Amino acid sequence: MLALGLGAACSGDAAKGNAEADGTATGAPPTEAEGSDSVTGVIYQRTLVFVDISKDPTMFVPWDFENRAEAEGVRRILRGWLGRGDQQWDRFADEEWVTPPSRTPWRILPRGATRMVMGFNDVLHELYYQEGIKDLSVQPGDILAEWSGQRGTYRLHEGTAILSGLAYQGLVIDAQTVRVDGSGQPSEWALLVGEGPLYLLIADLEEPGGRHRAWALHDEEEIFWPAVAVTWGETRSFERARRDVPVVWRFQSEDGLVGEIESDNGHVGTLGGEGPILPVLGVYEVAGQVTIGETQVTVRGFLRHFQR
Repeated sequence: MLALGLGAACSGDAAKGNAEADGTATGAPPTEAEGSDSVTGVIYQRTLVFVDISKDPTMFVPWDFENRAEAEGVRRILRGWLGRGDQQWDRFADEEWVTPPSRTPWRILPRGATRMVMGFNDVLHELYYQEGIKDLSVQPGDILAEWSGQRGTYRLHEGTAILSGLAYQGLVIDAQTVRVDGSGQPSEWALLVGEGPLYLLIADLEEPGGRHRAWALHDEEEIFWPAVAVTWGETRSFERARRDVPVVWRFQSEDGLVGEIESDNGHVGTLGGEGPILPVLGVYEVAGQVTIGETQVTVRGFLRHFQR
């Protein structure tokens, strides 16, 4: 766990120009990739999500980056959504392009109307989108917690979102994972927030059997669960992908963690693929109950769901 401030800010225009000019953008490199060229078949996933559940309507701004190392270069995918309460979620950014082979394939880059403001040592100060009447910004602040697992690092920040000139205070979760293409069903994770305060992260282990890990900061106590079973309590048919997708998730460990969450709203879409059954990516607002030991907490939060 960390309780650190972010590095000193730099000029937004200068940082943005540097990121676009020399290809440098944010993202701490995985240790095994340091100093090496792109390795074909490795996928670097980074998702930054602003979460504000303190008011009605709630507000969610997920940005999803996928960098896939291929023989011809780095295939990059950038998506962004805006969710407000019970309104239909708006996917405002959807970009895919290829850049030349890189020694730092994990670094995220701006594209289209999405821009970045960078600080020293590749610290991300701001993600923003400006096109037409839409003016949207997310700014990570001080780090509240940092959780690390197999091929994944998750940093929880205080955060600010600015929408059409109005500022909203909340949280920003910055999730960075690495996987090898074809290695199962990775990159499902959830951030749940409740009174106490409780910050609970549940993330998959990229292992068979559906095992996840969970970390929590609960009333200033740090808790770790190395093995959590996650199951789908209820599903619905998603005809476009010709498969079922979950709407209720249940999770339980052998050492004091039990919970159930249900999707309230969000966006689910198909990804490119071959065959009759298509891959699915879903981003959801979720709500439910979590029990830690003998304490039950009502929670809301964000869940990223992926099916290959």
